[in-house]
Amino acid sequence: MRTVRCLIVLLGLVVAPLAAQDPGAIDPGTRAGELRRLIEERFTARVREELGLTDQQASRMTEVVGAYFVKRRVMEQEERRLRQGLAGELRPGVAADRDNVGRLTDQLLDLKIRYVQSYKDEVRELSAFLDPVQRAQFLIMRERLLDRIQQAQEARADTAGPPFRRRLRQP
Repeated sequence: MRTVRCLIVLLGLVVAPLAAQDPGAIDPGTRAGELRRLIEERFTARVREELGLTDQQASRMTEVVGAYFVKRRVMEQEERRLRQGLAGELRPGVAADRDNVGRLTDQLLDLKIRYVQSYKDEVRELSAFLDPVQRAQFLIMRERLLDRIQQAQEARADTAGPPFRRRLRQP
């Protein structure tokens, strides 16, 4: 049961950035899904070891981080919806509805504030069972992992190139 909880937490930590870009990318049967699972397992073990977590701390951390992952995932979906609305309003050659653009912009800014606040709230909840050093170590470890994932995604995108451009250039 503890392993399942740890995987849920790491799913939030590792897969969230990937899933936000490609909702179909979470399929565990794929090669990428298997790679994510391995990363999650290693990260969980490393967090537990480096932070010196007890079973109770690890369990509680899983609950807190998992809950905030779900909340932020909903916010990320809302952000995509708002950005699509803005893009629709700001199309070249089409007059934008100023009131709608203003409303969408305000909603997007409010959402960004709530998103950042969710991290602050998460850290506050973690402080109930992690000491300041453990919290800092966890935050640094998570940021490093997410940075590495982003770098890997960018490297993959750079080597693949935008597929739509290749198709447009072909006769």
